[in-house]
Amino acid sequence: MPRKTNGIEFELHPSPKRDEEGKPLLYARPASGRKKTMKQLDDFCAEYRNLQKGEMERLFNLFLDVAGNWLSQGYRVETPIGSFSMKLKLIGEHSDPDKVTGRDILYNGVEFTPSKELVEKAGRRHEGPHKKSDIVGNSQMYDPKAMDEALR
Repeated sequence: MPRKTNGIEFELHPSPKRDEEGKPLLYARPASGRKKTMKQLDDFCAEYRNLQKGEMERLFNLFLDVAGNWLSQGYRVETPIGSFSMKLKLIGEHSDPDKVTGRDILYNGVEFTPSKELVEKAGRRHEGPHKKSDIVGNSQMYDPKAMDEALR
């Protein structure tokens, strides 16, 4: 699939969903070759943000230990970059809450909701993919009535 280069580099890929004519719908994702490693983050913070070498890596390792433990106990972890919570899925269709057991609940990963500050800082320095300015990055703060009024 083609790689677009205006603004942020991104790639277009076909999805399993199809339109009315049977053609696969497309989805966009960041260009696959563009990534930064933890070592690059640590080096950058040591050189430009006055941190000691290895401090960022130790911080992330400690965060994974503590946050992973809290998430496994069912807590939501609020951080400056957003909140992490356990994503659960109910297996089957249930109408009676008394009949739902622990075996009907499936662990479905970790959900990340970015903070408003992170969304603003991540989207302010480029052209290309962008969010509407009137949509707040935190889904908990989304108000459909206010959105309808803003779009009028």
